[in-house]
Amino acid sequence: MEKISLVVSGVANQSNPESPAYTLILSEKNGVRKLPIVIGLSEAQAIAIQIEGLIPVRPLVYDLFFSIAAAFSIDVIEVVISNVDHGIFYAEIVCCTTGSSEEDFIRIPARTSDAVAIALKFSCPIYTYEHVLDKAGFEWTAPGDDSFDSPKLEGIPLRELKDMLKKAISREDYEFASKIRDEIAGRNQ
Repeated sequence: MEKISLVVSGVANQSNPESPAYTLILSEKNGVRKLPIVIGLSEAQAIAIQIEGLIPVRPLVYDLFFSIAAAFSIDVIEVVISNVDHGIFYAEIVCCTTGSSEEDFIRIPARTSDAVAIALKFSCPIYTYEHVLDKAGFEWTAPGDDSFDSPKLEGIPLRELKDMLKKAISREDYEFASKIRDEIAGRNQ
């Protein structure tokens, strides 16, 4: 089966206060299809941290996995979203010890949200198969489709934004912290 390369477009809040959930949006690297995957808050925060390049106050489980892998010379080669069944996605983390050949690769089953967070942490590619995109993907060709609206922070003074950023990071609200950081960066340009 031929693998299709995906990139992370972002994480969107589903805005349902009764059942807070987020949608991870993966985009076909050389195409127009999107693959939306519903994920939880902690996974959304972990993915947002990696996308935005933030450093958490305390290490997250993905940081711990990265450190353990480095200590034991384990490389994460790729992440593959291998199947979707009744709305549940299945993924594998493909890894090996340093210097192993392809026949020595180990495939570890994982939740898709965890696998994507690990892929971002290790800077490794994310793949899926045609049958997964056929079942759960959709085409999106609107201009600017990869951008997500930033919060309305324009009227807040820069000093207050910097204080808000510190507080958001200390609360480990990394999604909001990344939006504040983007607003500050935009003003500094």
